[in-house]
Amino acid sequence: MLNILIPVDGSKSALAAVKHVIHQRALHAELIKVALTNVQPHLPRHITRFASAKAVRQLQAERAEEAMKDAMSMLTAAGVPYDLHVYKGNVAEQIAQGALQMEADKIVMGTTRKNALTRFFQGSVVNRVMALTEKPVEIVARGEAGKLERFGIPVGVGLAFLWLAVE
Repeated sequence: MLNILIPVDGSKSALAAVKHVIHQRALHAELIKVALTNVQPHLPRHITRFASAKAVRQLQAERAEEAMKDAMSMLTAAGVPYDLHVYKGNVAEQIAQGALQMEADKIVMGTTRKNALTRFFQGSVVNRVMALTEKPVEIVARGEAGKLERFGIPVGVGLAFLWLAVE
């Protein structure tokens, strides 16, 4: 049995990874078990200072449930067995740590196609997960980056460099 960890955040990219695993399971029916995982980042201290710990836990639980809802529906409809796991903390670190704890054979992650400059400035959870784990990471790329990501960030960076050169 192949244990696959799929981190989901409710995005279309994450759902593309779920669809990919469902397709893989159709080819190898009894060989795949899924660990559907969501990571809730810690809330900033200036927010948690005014909320009770119980309210924060409830908010994070609701956000995790909402993020996993569509993926759970897809897996249930396809008859794919899955377990749910919710972690709190740094997203990349928790995904890598979760893969170790669950003894996942691989991690399947969805991402949006972006250029290198955009990934550099926005950061990439996928890159950080690959740096933190020895588990194989399978990337499912979906669609293209939006116009803002494709043009806005590179143009903005170019204008910033131009402005610095003039100063």
